[in-house]
Amino acid sequence: MANDKRVALITGASLGIGAGVAKFLSENGYFVYATYLKNKAAAEKEFNGNKNISVIPLDVRNEDSVKKAIEEVRTKSNRLDLLVNNAAVDYNVTIEDMNLEKWNETFDVRVKGTFLMTKYSLPLLKKSKRATIINITSSWAHETQPSFPAAAAAEAAKMNFTKTCAIALAKYGIRTHSVNPGVTRTPLWDQWGVDDKGWESMAKSNPLGRNCTPRDIAKIIYYLDSDEAEYLNGEEVYVNGGNHLKSP
Repeated sequence: MANDKRVALITGASLGIGAGVAKFLSENGYFVYATYLKNKAAAEKEFNGNKNISVIPLDVRNEDSVKKAIEEVRTKSNRLDLLVNNAAVDYNVTIEDMNLEKWNETFDVRVKGTFLMTKYSLPLLKKSKRATIINITSSWAHETQPSFPAAAAAEAAKMNFTKTCAIALAKYGIRTHSVNPGVTRTPLWDQWGVDDKGWESMAKSNPLGRNCTPRDIAKIIYYLDSDEAEYLNGEEVYVNGGNHLKSP
């Protein structure tokens, strides 16, 4: 790993948004630790031997797993410049049909995982001359979502934690932001059976006439972590073409 590269750690990076962000950063001056939960082969295939990406296992819900992943970063890089908390889980289930197992899993991944990653990354982030934490969040934090009650509630908690970190960690020179992607075509949507016509319909309903891409999100993360954004802290950035401004 080149010493002049910034060091990033991205959770939930084996596919979708996380993978796209990892690839973009690896092409733009970063050495990236991309984490996967279960399928190492799929993660390695996704990055196809990229020398600027190291694939490591991580279960953000598990404190020991988090400590082990951070220790690997410490051993190999001895610092961390950018933490991207991207891991997420969704259940399209009403309140009546939601069970405690799914509710807890949603909060464990989205909220507990963000807390654990932030807490145990701090010693390495403090070593950086310019450290940033980016939490991939959602406008659901401010909306009612009857079909996704657990995810909406978890995002509200995660959003508040993001703002709290922006103030609490500023004394260490660590800036914290939330990035809220719009509808992004990733494998996460496969479970809900969205076909090409569905994606086309969502694109047409967007003010800019297209859906969000992982690259769109990666470019915002890259900017927020740059020198140009050194006086930004606690920002909530929507990457959705202005879709959140539309009337219901």
